[in-house]
Amino acid sequence: CQRGPCHLMYPVHVKALSLGRRAVALALGLGVLSAAAPARAGDVTAFVALPSPTDQWAHGFGAALSSTWFNMVTFEGEAARIPGETTDNGMSSFTASALLSPPVGALTPYGGVGIGLFRQNIGSDSDIGRLKAWIVGAKVKLGGLIVLKAEYRRLDLSGTPLLDMDSRISAGAGIAF
Repeated sequence: CQRGPCHLMYPVHVKALSLGRRAVALALGLGVLSAAAPARAGDVTAFVALPSPTDQWAHGFGAALSSTWFNMVTFEGEAARIPGETTDNGMSSFTASALLSPPVGALTPYGGVGIGLFRQNIGSDSDIGRLKAWIVGAKVKLGGLIVLKAEYRRLDLSGTPLLDMDSRISAGAGIAF
């Protein structure tokens, strides 16, 4: 096939082959990277919360669902209920958070920000607003299944809330998946 139609097609065939090789190399590279570190992991935790100022609040409770990506970033959704000192007072909150969470062995310290909504009530009066949270904490995985968690949240409630809450500490346990 000298100087015939095959000669004209040969450069196209080489380009197609090199594109195929590039695709295979890219797929292998992505496969090696994904095998080296799990792409995601998560946990479900239940916790008890101690809000501040303590003279207006009782101990609360809540639950969180988190998903960790690339062993460094955790996204978390949390729901919490903090009753007031009297039975007709309280606050419910729902927060979505983005956290930097580099693992150090079984310990995973984390920190980041959260945004969400809250609803407070005092008797028949209620207030709904936005909240911002600055979050620091740590998780410990035991046996790869059990998760223990301790956390501090600095809270900023929008507007003029019915009851002031400026921070919260919490401790909890859950399962990893």
